[in-house]
Amino acid sequence: MKYLLAFLIVAGGIFFFLQNGSTKELVQYAELEQKIAAQADFILLDVRTPEEYQEGHIPGAVLLPYDKIAIQAAVVLPDKEKEIIVYCRSGRRSAIAAETLGKLGYMKVADFGGISRWQGQLEK
Repeated sequence: MKYLLAFLIVAGGIFFFLQNGSTKELVQYAELEQKIAAQADFILLDVRTPEEYQEGHIPGAVLLPYDKIAIQAAVVLPDKEKEIIVYCRSGRRSAIAAETLGKLGYMKVADFGGISRWQGQLEK
């Protein structure tokens, strides 16, 4: 019985990690919505593919695919002290992108997770 319980706890943790991309706390929808409405000084970074971005993105988002961050971040994101909020489709790529940006010296990086968490309209 205790082995079954241990298995369920581990499996649940793995499922949570795969769904959310990491165990770090995600930026809440209301917080992101408020920043966008207030035209706060931050960068909303979409790290999906160009095709996914063209299908629809959160208003005001800048595209930088997660697999291009290491080589293009300095050009697209020249200010390493500016707040950056990243998102992708499901949360996996945004977690990788946030970690990569942190390793590149970006100071204020947060993860929104997947675009499916966005409740507002999308731009095309």
